[in-house]
Amino acid sequence: MEHSTFLIADDIIYSILIMLRVKSLIRFQYVSKSWKNIIDDKIFRKVHHDRSKSSSSSKKSFLFATIDGVYEFRPFENPQVILIRQKFPLKRFQHVPTLGSCDGMVLLKSHLGYKSFALWNPYSNEYRIYECPYVKTYSCSTPHACGFCYDPYADDYKVILIYRSFYAVYSLIRNSWEKKSSVHVKELNVRSWDCSPGINTENRVFWSIEWKIHQLVGRNSKIIYFDVKSDELKELPKPDFIRENNQLYRLTSLKGCVGLFGGIISSKTFDVWIMEQHEWKLSLTVTCIHYVLCGPFVKNSVILVDATNHDEILFHIRTAESQYCAIYDLEHRFVKQINMFTNLRYYMVPIFSESLYFPKIDKKRKRLS
Repeated sequence: MEHSTFLIADDIIYSILIMLRVKSLIRFQYVSKSWKNIIDDKIFRKVHHDRSKSSSSSKKSFLFATIDGVYEFRPFENPQVILIRQKFPLKRFQHVPTLGSCDGMVLLKSHLGYKSFALWNPYSNEYRIYECPYVKTYSCSTPHACGFCYDPYADDYKVILIYRSFYAVYSLIRNSWEKKSSVHVKELNVRSWDCSPGINTENRVFWSIEWKIHQLVGRNSKIIYFDVKSDELKELPKPDFIRENNQLYRLTSLKGCVGLFGGIISSKTFDVWIMEQHEWKLSLTVTCIHYVLCGPFVKNSVILVDATNHDEILFHIRTAESQYCAIYDLEHRFVKQINMFTNLRYYMVPIFSESLYFPKIDKKRKRLS
């Protein structure tokens, strides 16, 4: 009878813990050994991860990399508040930019080695270091672009590295690499020193390509994306509204869809477009923040968090002299500037779900149909 009571108690504790945010789970794992065992269990973490990912009430935050190598979680509602502070366990990844995020995990690139990357869950502090096997040991070849996304067909996570003559796909679950070729990468310059992060949305990663890969889209650009089902780089037809040389747009993610914001370079306003049901739709027109013209604003701004669950859009504006965040209220068309930077070496990346989950290697995993 006592044993039965203990099982019921554990079930109740489990059902309560599974509903909590990660910050609370981290604190509660020190309550008792039994609570820690529940929270550390890989099945519990996977269930909590899936629930957080699918929840419409899941709160958004962003990861803020400071100059001293510490990463801070700050909520979208009040970016000046620090939720959690964490430092990467290895020193060589403590002062590096974040190149993307997916389901609470982030992709980091080491400054010390052109081949070295890390996947890290800042909440649980679990990580994995990996190197692309198709790049020579002493090569100074930096990928032109990178991406990180979830593959729902295989319940896997994939990293994409795009080089001059090929691209490589890494499977996190199987811990394996695959070298691929594409007509798109043949158009790139011979050498690249910048690794452009892609826009991860709808289980795809998007980039713009002309003579280099980036996120800016003009008349002569092509939009390409990584298709997780086929592991291929494909081309997305360019929107009809981009037809003049004096137009400039930037790729982004809005309301869970791929989007573009920009317009005529000399304009004092910019348009926000979203692709829904395979069609580009004009979402809104916004006056450029702080009266900057459209061209400079698009070049220097990134949308960190969109209005999927809120009536606000969070912009990160970064120039040669300064950087700051601005929250745009969609309903009242009001802009609020947030000054929380004291150094240009800070980096930011949005985190759209909280999780303690970190995938384990399973080489026997089969692709789902």
